[in-house]
Amino acid sequence: MRNKSPKNPTDATGAADRPDAINPAAATQTFIGLMSGTSADAVDAALIEVRGRLAPENIQYIGHHRLPWPPKLRAAILAAMAPARVSTADVAMLNVRIAQHFARAAITLLTVLKRPAAGITAIGSHGQTIAHQPPQANRPGATLQLGDVSVIATLTGITTVGNFRPADMALGGQGAPLVPAVDQLLFSHRRRCRSVHNIGGISNLTFIPALRGRDSARLIAFDTGPGNCLMDSLAQRLLGQPCDRSGRLAAAGAVDHKLLARLLRHPYFRQVPPKSTGREIFGMPLAQRLIAEYPVASKSLFATAAELTAISIARAYQNFLPQPPDEVIFCGGGVNNPFLMSRIEHHLRLFCAADIGSIADYGMANPAREAICFALLAAMTLRHLPGNIPSCTGAARPAILGVVSHPS
Repeated sequence: MRNKSPKNPTDATGAADRPDAINPAAATQTFIGLMSGTSADAVDAALIEVRGRLAPENIQYIGHHRLPWPPKLRAAILAAMAPARVSTADVAMLNVRIAQHFARAAITLLTVLKRPAAGITAIGSHGQTIAHQPPQANRPGATLQLGDVSVIATLTGITTVGNFRPADMALGGQGAPLVPAVDQLLFSHRRRCRSVHNIGGISNLTFIPALRGRDSARLIAFDTGPGNCLMDSLAQRLLGQPCDRSGRLAAAGAVDHKLLARLLRHPYFRQVPPKSTGREIFGMPLAQRLIAEYPVASKSLFATAAELTAISIARAYQNFLPQPPDEVIFCGGGVNNPFLMSRIEHHLRLFCAADIGSIADYGMANPAREAICFALLAAMTLRHLPGNIPSCTGAARPAILGVVSHPS
């Protein structure tokens, strides 16, 4: 990827060794990626160019813009997240209002960068997740991202690709994580194992072994558990604020080790990947139970929640990866919480000597990372390339992801 810092994202093989070399694109194409995570803070919009086939040296990051959710709309989104009970009419209206805001984010990005909509090949929109239920033995997986792609395409005048997750779930996959295909594309290295670790509302990692040809089966990716969502939910309930900024309350509190031990016994942490989770498990419902059941000071709850995130991340590396990575590349909103990052590094250092850094060290703007991923997933869809990696999601086979809507 162009616009690199001294730490090179890739030291990979040539064109013939790339997974997409059999289907190169001849011309330069431009894509917008739109992303709003489980924390529903804002829509991140990123613009990239792809000059020919999908290879790091052919992908150029152009710019990024973040459009916050209006407070009332954000409140409606959070109120609709599973296991909330909302009417079908409310969900239908949210589907449109969310799409309108996603379209506004794309238009604003183009205005800021002084780019015409006519020059954009496509938009890749993640949508806003309000429910995610991984498959279980007695039922198929189901997921719901709001923000109708037809509305986005019509309002922007740009072909839009969205609804990426259901195709993977139809094949028995978790529908998540989907970014490993992009992580492999951008961060594979000849000699060093890398982990790209995102701390959003939910924490997830992509473990990329040292590059050996076109083997995607050796990739490992999964949700480790809570990222920011439990801490953020506590802040919303106890403080009326979106988060514990910089982890100040957590840093001032004492961990309740009895409570922490109980939380770490959650069966999700023992579940073997592929696996995924969401706010339904580690978000507001859990925060409400903790506040009701544990008469401890709020600072102690924040400290305990931060320690839960840090330890569950470290144990995921220890229990589910074939070897410690040589590099851990952190990204997502969690990197803005210095206390949380210090606790994660402390626990990783107990068994892992990896170089630990931020994705910004590798030439990618942190807030733009997931939007870039969905821009590239849209490029894969339009080039008829699979966007999932079965070893990461558990799907029966690779699949071309997404629904394509053309502007009317």
